Amino acid sequence: MKKIIALVSAAIVCAVAAVVLTTIHNNGSETAQAAADNIIVGWNLGNTFESNGEWIGLYTDGRPENYETAWGNPVTTPGLIAAVKNSGFNAVRIPVTWHEHIDEQGNIDPEWLDRIQQVVDHVIQLDMYCVINVHHDAGGGWLRATPECYEKYHEKVAALWRNIAVRFRDYGEKLIFEGFNEMLDEEGHWGGAGSPEEYKVHNDLNQLFVDTVRSTGGNNASRNLMVQIYSGVCGDGALDNFVLPDDSVGGHLMVQVHVYDPQPFTWTGVDYTEPTDEWGTQAEREHITELFEKLAAFSERHGVPVIVGECGADYKGKEEVRKDYVRHFFRCAKANDIKCFWWDTGAMALFDRESCSERYPEIISVIREATR
Repeated sequence: MKKIIALVSAAIVCAVAAVVLTTIHNNGSETAQAAADNIIVGWNLGNTFESNGEWIGLYTDGRPENYETAWGNPVTTPGLIAAVKNSGFNAVRIPVTWHEHIDEQGNIDPEWLDRIQQVVDHVIQLDMYCVINVHHDAGGGWLRATPECYEKYHEKVAALWRNIAVRFRDYGEKLIFEGFNEMLDEEGHWGGAGSPEEYKVHNDLNQLFVDTVRSTGGNNASRNLMVQIYSGVCGDGALDNFVLPDDSVGGHLMVQVHVYDPQPFTWTGVDYTEPTDEWGTQAEREHITELFEKLAAFSERHGVPVIVGECGADYKGKEEVRKDYVRHFFRCAKANDIKCFWWDTGAMALFDRESCSERYPEIISVIREATR
């Protein structure tokens, strides 16, 4: 009997140890997979700190709040972040555009960095995951997936991320850095880069991001980092040409993609396709199902969690149709252990940021039910 008890006890210890090892890497910090598992559903603070444009500096005093509110949203308050959490979201992605707030050496305007930190603190203090990135600097900005751009700007890129990383070096594992948003080549190809060289530059920039953050030490030595597929798309070319960066610590990388399929339904006012307010054919449902299965296979192939950093669907008056889409989308994501962040701006906005209240509670309820 004692031998049986000993064997059972040993088995329990081994099982507990296995769980611990998948959650905490040997450096003592939460792994990327554990973080992905713990994220229920995320929310994007869109059209806020990624706002940019020469007119802002020309026609305002150029203070951080002038940029923060330039694209139609109010100053972000702790009350808004609390409302997002109370609605069931436990992660916030904060897109940030830096180019109008940095010099040619990548040094950041202290006022701008202070304001970003303040909003990060709003999120972290509520025990939510927080993601910050380099947003419109890429995806049509000064940073492109071309050999010429890498040669010209790689030192500036490294300096920018070094400055961000040093400011947040002592923050805990709930803060995640995301390298670049929707990196494009010089011609702005979305479905995939125009050449193997451009895919290589994209991969090299992801590697530069990882190396730079790790070099700053402290908690950044094992902080969970997100890298994106070329342009964030889920096309076979972008997925097949992605190279996971080498990392000095194992188990702390995540890969991000964006999914707005089918765009004629999810977006309003698109000029490259015919918009529609209908969705739900068998073919459309199967496309979403198969897309998440493809992402799950990609995740397994590379041994890293995949996050959908942006998704959503515009309000077009047919809420039963939109609810059906959202329900199917998030159920497919959950079935494949992929976590998603809703893009909250304009007709996609789920929250009234002035009153810090739910704008479309039925959609939020569908998301909550589908992700639990």
